[in-house]
Amino acid sequence: MTGRERVLARVDRSLAGRIQHTLIRPGVRYEELERHCHECLEYGFQAAMIPANWVPEAKQLLAGSIVRVASAVDFPNGAMTTAGRVAEARAVIEAGADEIDIGVPLGWFLAGRVDRFRDDLAAVVRAAAPAPVKVMLELPLVPRERWDALVDAAVAAGVRYVKNASSGAVGVATPEEIAYLRARVPPTVGVKASGGIRTADQVRALLAAGADLVGTSSGIAIVSGAGAAPDDGSRY
Repeated sequence: MTGRERVLARVDRSLAGRIQHTLIRPGVRYEELERHCHECLEYGFQAAMIPANWVPEAKQLLAGSIVRVASAVDFPNGAMTTAGRVAEARAVIEAGADEIDIGVPLGWFLAGRVDRFRDDLAAVVRAAAPAPVKVMLELPLVPRERWDALVDAAVAAGVRYVKNASSGAVGVATPEEIAYLRARVPPTVGVKASGGIRTADQVRALLAAGADLVGTSSGIAIVSGAGAAPDDGSRY
């Protein structure tokens, strides 16, 4: 058995099947995308989370597999116009994405324009349909007493998943945040954990708290038992 075969033999497939293997940063090259998609196939990750401009190529690389193609819209700022967000969501789905994660217009929500916030998300959900939309709620940036209103607005907009945050740049995912989201949303809405997730222990704790999916750029280290992944600067 080769060294590579030994690594693959000890992969925790139960964890890999819940991980969205993430490659989101500036300047991703084709050879990096190709390697990333190959890793998704080899390790059994649930999805390849990749930049929108590489969606058609990822779709081809993953053709015939059960690995989903996921991408991000209006990331990381959530500050585009609703028309721009709708157009981007539609274009990404038409390019071949199976699902999208979208930033939120958090400024509108924090300014009390909750209806505008909800209607914006609803427009994106309609544009992406029937593909699932996962919404990055950025809980660490929102006062705790307003979490309920934030989550309720997202659910009312028809999102399929709620996420605690977009990345580790906002905050490291905690079991407490995930347990809160799981308790707040109905069973028909999933929960994705994201942000600074680098160890298998973190993943297991987040899944135990109620996460359905986990987004991380450290998936290989996590599922292969290699210990904590080094900080690669991606923050995802």
